[in-house]
Amino acid sequence: MDSRTEVRVQFTDQELAGLTALAAGLRGVAEADLSEEDALVAAVEMALTRLIDDFEVPDPTTREQVQVARDDLRAHWIRGAAGI
Repeated sequence: MDSRTEVRVQFTDQELAGLTALAAGLRGVAEADLSEEDALVAAVEMALTRLIDDFEVPDPTTREQVQVARDDLRAHWIRGAAGI
């Protein structure tokens, strides 16, 4: 069963333009009709990956939280090929 939580996010014009551009780029790369929501999830996945691969999260508990969240996101990926 797919469970979702609605979250309201307010963006500046520049942030919205960036999200729209990310969705457009992902649509081109994935060759799929991806929404801005898909793009936001892909950006979260990429940010978690960058924290794991490119940065040294100093607190071991936080580092594990980041790893588990990224792995769980990937394991339950419901947004098609939106990963970056």
